[in-house]
Amino acid sequence: MRIFTRLYDYIIELAKKKNVTKYLYFISFIESFIFPIPPDVLLAPIALTKKYNWIDIALKTTFFSVLGGLVGYLIGIYLYEISFLKNIINESVFIEVKSLFLKHGVLIMIIAGFTPLPFKAFTIIAGYMSLALLPFIISSFIGRGIRFFLVAAIFNYFGLSIANKLKKYFEYIGTILTILLLFLIYYKFS
Repeated sequence: MRIFTRLYDYIIELAKKKNVTKYLYFISFIESFIFPIPPDVLLAPIALTKKYNWIDIALKTTFFSVLGGLVGYLIGIYLYEISFLKNIINESVFIEVKSLFLKHGVLIMIIAGFTPLPFKAFTIIAGYMSLALLPFIISSFIGRGIRFFLVAAIFNYFGLSIANKLKKYFEYIGTILTILLLFLIYYKFS
C-alpha cells in the first residue's frame, strides 16, 4: 500500500480543483497562529499546475499569512496568559523564542517568516513581548513574502521535474518523516 504516494497524488489533484486558492489562503491565515501545516504544501502544487498566476497566489498567500500573524500577535498581547493557549507553544520553545527576540529584535521575524520554524510561535511571542506593530508587519511581509514567492516561482518554472523526482521517492520520504514525528512525540511525552 502506497499511502504517501496516494497522498501526494491527492494534493496534486486538489491543486487542480476550482476555488482551491480559497483553501490555500485560509490555511495561510490560520497557520500563522494555530494550524501546524504550512501553506507551502498546497502553494507548491497550485503553482505547479500553472492554472493561476504564481505572482498573484504568492502575494495573496503572503497577505493572508501576515493577516493571520496579526491574530497571533493579538493572542500574544491579550490572551497568552490563559492556560489553554500555553498549550499552543511549548514552554521551552517560548523561552527560546523570547531570547531570540531579545537578541535580534525584528530581524528574527524575517528569519521566522522565511524558515520552517513555527511562525505561530513567533507571532504570538511578538505580541506577548509588545514588539512594535509596524516593524512586526513589515518584517512578517518580508520573511513570508520571500518564502512564498520563492516556493511559487520554483514550482511554477521548475516544478514538473522536481515533482517527478520527488514522487519517485515519496514513500521513503513520508515513512522517514512519520518515524521522526513519532520519535518526537514519544520523546516529548515520555
